[in-house]
Amino acid sequence: MGTVPSGAPQPLFAALKKTGRFRIFVETGTGSGDTALAAGDFFDTVITLEADAALAEAAHERLSGRKGILPLAGDSRELLPQLLPRLAGPAVFWLPAGAGQAPALLAEIAAITAAPVAHAICIGNARQLVAPSSADAANGPALDAVLKALGAGTERDVVLTADTLLALPRASAILWDTLFPEGRPEPLVV
Repeated sequence: MGTVPSGAPQPLFAALKKTGRFRIFVETGTGSGDTALAAGDFFDTVITLEADAALAEAAHERLSGRKGILPLAGDSRELLPQLLPRLAGPAVFWLPAGAGQAPALLAEIAAITAAPVAHAICIGNARQLVAPSSADAANGPALDAVLKALGAGTERDVVLTADTLLALPRASAILWDTLFPEGRPEPLVV
């Protein structure tokens, strides 16, 4: 088994943009800012949140000259509930999975799914949820818990594509058809 690439899949970003529904991209866990920069090529507005003060400062410096990208410092569990009501429409949310992410990931999903707008939710490094290593199993959320939080099989369908869990409103057949013209992948259920 080869190495699974990390980071945001640009073909997925292009497909989401092509739907015409999403102009806003929100990322939690800015890190070095690579995903925010990639998303800036596809979305009008990119908002990226970073809890680590040093990473947030470095990312702010790196991203500050890029039009349409707003880096914010702080805990996503506190910032998302404040940010969600201010978004001008449906957004694509890019959330990290993996060791140590369980409390934040589940809280982020809860905030997003409670919003009255049907947002798209992408969870990167999803293979860690599907087949966690023994080290990840202790700290990472269980796939069933994530699927349940996303509303898999009820209000949202969730698929695994490449290394990303993609959760879209079940009623948005046009989104699925645009993203997967060859046919929708089999949805995951709890």
